[in-house]
Amino acid sequence: MKKINGLSILLISYIIAFALGFFVTYLFKDILHLLLAIFIGNVVATIIIWFVGVLFHTASTYDPYWSVQTLLISVSLLIYTNNWNVGNILFLIILSLWAIRLTYNFILSFNDISYIDWRYKLIKQKTGVFFQIVNLLGICMVPTIIVYLASIPMFLYIIENHQFELSNIIGLAIMLVGTALELIADNNMQEFKKIRKDNTEIINIGLWKYSRHPNYLGEILFWYGVALVFILSSTFELKYWYVIIGTLLNTLLFIFISIPMAENHMKSYKPGFNEYKKKTRMLLPIKK
Repeated sequence: MKKINGLSILLISYIIAFALGFFVTYLFKDILHLLLAIFIGNVVATIIIWFVGVLFHTASTYDPYWSVQTLLISVSLLIYTNNWNVGNILFLIILSLWAIRLTYNFILSFNDISYIDWRYKLIKQKTGVFFQIVNLLGICMVPTIIVYLASIPMFLYIIENHQFELSNIIGLAIMLVGTALELIADNNMQEFKKIRKDNTEIINIGLWKYSRHPNYLGEILFWYGVALVFILSSTFELKYWYVIIGTLLNTLLFIFISIPMAENHMKSYKPGFNEYKKKTRMLLPIKK
């Protein structure tokens, strides 16, 4: 019952947040560049989700935001521009598969509205009375900005009504491969959880036998695919150099923050993790 109530609160919160975000975007769309108007609306929605977390004393209310913001904005842009061409539809289908996978994973691990991810607990211990500021700016706003920047290639592709070209297949294929890697890694993890004795055991099946973070590899590849769909278009110009910034920042976020934090955490309760680390690669699922 707690899970259903918690998910209901989150659903209502997200509906309100995105409704206000879209309203703000609509107010600014004729005054500012559409991409900037979208960004402002996105920030407003993020602040609302952060505030809901403050009310329920948790930072995990933001967790699904990562997976839904690009999809909802893209669908809204398609409705607004009415640019329903083949390329945009294929883009949207693969994006939907990626978003559904991430959101489904969140729902599986979600217990109730008071749930707090171990990473947020650690940050709260270190920041003390300043936690809510760090929560807003670091836990919520930084991912919002990075995902927004990484999504710009898709937003531009829709807004400018780029026509589907064979070169787009390369980017779409990379997006699909990234999503598939994440799905396979998820299935491997679920299988392992059924057979492990306790959580001190280290996963050694499937992709995880060769890669410590195959799910992160899939996430990184996905966003390079998004960028390449736009970059490899025949109409691409150097003035759009900035479209790769979000993708690069996303890669750096995983390599220098998410992965080190996760591995330091696993070292604290998995006795054989250092040995596992020596035998497996960080990302590529290839025998070391």
